[in-house]
Amino acid sequence: MAPYNRERGGLIRFSEMGLAGRTRATAAMEMSPAIWSRLPEHLLDRILALLPLHSLLSLRSTCKRFHSLLLSPSFVSQLHLRSQRTTAYFLLSHPQFSHSFLPLYDSTFDSWRKLPITITSSSSYQLLSSSSGLLCFAISQPSSSLLVYNLLTLSSKIIACPNQSSCPATLISYPSPSPHGYKIYLPSSSSASFFLYDSDSSSWTGFPLFEPLLALTNSHQDPVLFKEFLYFITPEPFCVVGFNLKKGRWETEVAPELPPELAFVRLVSSDGGKRLFLVGGVGRDGISRSLKVWEMVEGEQNRWEEIGRLPELMCRKFVSVCYHNYSHVYCLWHQGILCVCCTTWPEVLFYNLGRGTWHWLPKCPLLQEKWSCGFRWFSFAPDLYAMV
Repeated sequence: MAPYNRERGGLIRFSEMGLAGRTRATAAMEMSPAIWSRLPEHLLDRILALLPLHSLLSLRSTCKRFHSLLLSPSFVSQLHLRSQRTTAYFLLSHPQFSHSFLPLYDSTFDSWRKLPITITSSSSYQLLSSSSGLLCFAISQPSSSLLVYNLLTLSSKIIACPNQSSCPATLISYPSPSPHGYKIYLPSSSSASFFLYDSDSSSWTGFPLFEPLLALTNSHQDPVLFKEFLYFITPEPFCVVGFNLKKGRWETEVAPELPPELAFVRLVSSDGGKRLFLVGGVGRDGISRSLKVWEMVEGEQNRWEEIGRLPELMCRKFVSVCYHNYSHVYCLWHQGILCVCCTTWPEVLFYNLGRGTWHWLPKCPLLQEKWSCGFRWFSFAPDLYAMV
């Protein structure tokens, strides 16, 4: 993929080539500055409100007024009245990347960009989780702390962890057309408990951890939000358990019995926890022979309904990537597609639910051949209403 090095407000595009191989037109007509200078600000705001959010991000670095535009209540209300669907992007994290940016993939333009990250409070950071426009980082200074960051509003908050846990934190947030907060799930590596942070009260609350989940505290299996519950998959024999966020207790009868002969299984929920999916390798003796996707269908008796199956040739590649070690496999939801990722492989396998087709996301051009592990993918959907 040939690089394309012209900077646009801090976002550097690596490719202007579409999937069909055709170069998109990049020429733009220039308007005399004298005309713009006479344009009333309220009319200029109405024009800018028609731009996609990634263009507004690029404009933010051009002048002080554009920098503060997304903090203006009147301008934000115009964006809300537009009622356009927010575009989501892929973010890639790797230990070898510079701490000044994160690679961002824009599927609309089939291009990679550098997304600048400025965290002045810490010399190093690691992206742990992403949810509803917010990013959660582990930072080195202060120690044992998290940083929650909204890239659109450039607002952030440092949160001290309740213990010296080395376990990854999971950000939990509902997308909403009005200001909304978040929760953080943090398992303890030293005791049979976990902690929940509530942004409304700015406090942590401890809860006992469901005993079979103790073996998962250092894995890549993040909890899944679905209808006021945090859903988990236990180690073998696999089953689904849920933590009721409102009542603060564990419940075991929250999902139907899982399909048979599963070598591994992961849960995925759609935006806002509206739908629940199951991704599983089907086989025996811990070896997957096929990969399937199910959706939980609710009714008088809930059931798992198969909605997709990975083609045989693609399944062979996936199995060879994993080397039958499925502890490195994790899944995520990304605006209508279900992604299957592996920390030891730089590509993403995804299933388009609308089309019923499987694809591989191309390798990021910033990755070097010698980097063999530590790949972490995230779905990022900018949200003006996500409050830190």
